Amino acid sequence: YPSLVQMQSDFNTDATTINASVSIYVFCNAVFPLVWAPFGDIFGRRRIYILSFLISMVGSVGCALSTNVGMFIAFRAVSSMGASSVMSMGAGTLSDIYYASERGRAMSIYMAPPLLAPAVGPIIGGYMSASLGWHSVFWFVAIYGLVVWICILFFLPETWRPEKKQELPGNEKPPLTKWQTLKQVNPIHSLRFFRYGNVRLCVTFTGVCFMIFYIFNTSFTRTYTTQYHLESGTVGLCYVPYACGSFLAATVGGRAIDRFYNRSAAKAGGKGKPEMRLNLYFLGFAVFSQVAGELTYGWCTEKNLHMAIGLVCIFFIGFGIMVPNITMSTYSVDCFRSRSASITGMWSF
Repeated sequence: YPSLVQMQSDFNTDATTINASVSIYVFCNAVFPLVWAPFGDIFGRRRIYILSFLISMVGSVGCALSTNVGMFIAFRAVSSMGASSVMSMGAGTLSDIYYASERGRAMSIYMAPPLLAPAVGPIIGGYMSASLGWHSVFWFVAIYGLVVWICILFFLPETWRPEKKQELPGNEKPPLTKWQTLKQVNPIHSLRFFRYGNVRLCVTFTGVCFMIFYIFNTSFTRTYTTQYHLESGTVGLCYVPYACGSFLAATVGGRAIDRFYNRSAAKAGGKGKPEMRLNLYFLGFAVFSQVAGELTYGWCTEKNLHMAIGLVCIFFIGFGIMVPNITMSTYSVDCFRSRSASITGMWSF
């Protein structure tokens, strides 16, 4: 985000066009988990990780070599297509290896990086862009992706295990061929979860929160660059309060929803239900924090008050977004554990 103004100048384009690079990245991050999820639920997680990270690296290299804004936007889409697999595969992997009583804390650790990245990334990217140019940011991302890809290739085992269906004697069916299995893959099939009222409610609620967040996030850099006259590296540091709020929510939120679940399950004789994670007071406090932070931030920037007030606000915005996201994501995975990658892919959409 801190590099947007510099990139706009280098590509000789307008703010709307350069902001489209952010929009296309977010759009692909929403759509392509639907594509990766059914493949992961049928062919396993490891293969998808290896392929998708390779695609993401190609996209990052293309961004670094871009000579015009159209080329840059196209490779941002490619990069997002590959990186988006983690949105669905990660939850599937956690569902494979964690029990329900431990899944909240695991999901909080998993959900923290995507929400911390908009805070930590601008700090690194801002100073790299200021000293080495915006191209260096994407070379850094490509090299980092290569390191992660090598670690996956040599150290990550396959966690997915196909469900074994018990067939009655005489009704055994022959195993499906690879082509028959491939024909079962339907990216749109993940959207079938929308027919459940609880899923629709959770997705709509979280979707509105993130819509407001991305509107705020896109304008934040431009506001602190033009209105408060900060350089790109300093603007990156302004995301630290958001990172702190998200980290606090990840630390407290995951443990809290596990505690709610385990306490309610113990009262029910050890029989846990996904709804036992949901605590109205805890979620209500998080929503209030986000709404209050956003309204106060908008008011103080309109009145051109001291920028420190806005930085305090984004701390509460980070906390308010993280808590519902962890809670609703873990709840959805608990409801559809056998199709955890697909439900998370739909959730990203």
